Amino acid sequence: MKVYVLKSGMLAENTFLITEQGKALVVDPGVAGEKVFTACESLCVKPIAVLLTHGHADHIYGAAFLQRAGLKVYAHQKEFEVIAGRANLALALGCKVEPFTPDVAFKGEESTLSLPPFTIRVIFTPGHTQGGVCYLIKDCLFSGDTLFAGSYGRTDFPTGDEQDLLCSIANDLFELPKSTLVYAGHSDSFSGPEGIPMLASPDTTIENEYYTNPILNLL
Repeated sequence: MKVYVLKSGMLAENTFLITEQGKALVVDPGVAGEKVFTACESLCVKPIAVLLTHGHADHIYGAAFLQRAGLKVYAHQKEFEVIAGRANLALALGCKVEPFTPDVAFKGEESTLSLPPFTIRVIFTPGHTQGGVCYLIKDCLFSGDTLFAGSYGRTDFPTGDEQDLLCSIANDLFELPKSTLVYAGHSDSFSGPEGIPMLASPDTTIENEYYTNPILNLL
């Protein structure tokens, strides 16, 4: 399995392409959907699904295009109203997001999704938004805007909640194996032209954050 990143010009968001056996998962398409397809073609992989960690505009910008092209879009049920309403922050970010409704809704605290050759553990992590999730694929955690290297997601946006975020990180993410590699939704780790796929390195590990993340000061 390989992880590639496409940088978005919108808040330097990371769109991830997770590839294996000629197929790719798209996590948080903050770039235009056309650029996702171009990137997949350059990598000789076929995109098979779109996984959303949450519904903010900088993470869903290309989702409607990809859905129209035949890819199913996955999100937590509690995030649907964020995606569809002003809470998606499109107006605040000065962009227009084409409306869409996810095809598949995750429910509850945790689930497992099988999209061969991928097996995905879906972890419900509210806090940054009410329906945020993280995705664990093998030893790689795609944390969206929940957990960053040396930081954590803001909770002052609509549907955000600091106590929920604290519980999500301390009780769920910090219980993962310490060797888990973390790929965050924003970082300074990657730079390059927008939409050009680059092999991604992890931003941090669960072990690093367990011992050093400032959210520990809230415990």
